[in-house]
Amino acid sequence: MSDNDSDAPEELTYEQGAQQDEEIRKVQKENKTRVVREEKERRRKWAQNLTPRPSQKGQSAKDAKEAETQESMGNDGMLPNDIVNVLAAREKKVFLSDSEDEKAEVKPTKRKKKSKTSGIETVILKDIGPPQCLQSSLEFLKQRKMQVSRSSSVLNNSNQALRLLSTSGVISKK
Repeated sequence: MSDNDSDAPEELTYEQGAQQDEEIRKVQKENKTRVVREEKERRRKWAQNLTPRPSQKGQSAKDAKEAETQESMGNDGMLPNDIVNVLAAREKKVFLSDSEDEKAEVKPTKRKKKSKTSGIETVILKDIGPPQCLQSSLEFLKQRKMQVSRSSSVLNNSNQALRLLSTSGVISKK
């Protein structure tokens, strides 16, 4: 085997690491600005597609009349006021939607604060007493025990009966 360090991590000095980190941050910042710019451009194109455009027949007749009036007034190189107003309104719509989106991005969503409730007061179990289900289950077990045929001495003194049976050899301890 040869001493090939291709699998080893790259070793850098502090300056090289700082320079690489700076380059990475610069690229990330450029990518973020590009994404924002592309989103704005996409929204602007979408807004242009949504705005209604006047029909071509009516527009060409109006343009011819307006061109004659503009030439007579001597405003060469200037657009008619109607067209300027329409373009200004379009730009306002686009800029308003962009600014609203930016404001929405700046505001983080507020989390609802959980109301601090003290909850149920501390309960001391000794004060409560046993629940009803415990009492009923003990009664059930006592009834089952009584249904098995045994002598009353075994039922009343179960520990002593167990000792007697084990010493007599009936129940062998292993």
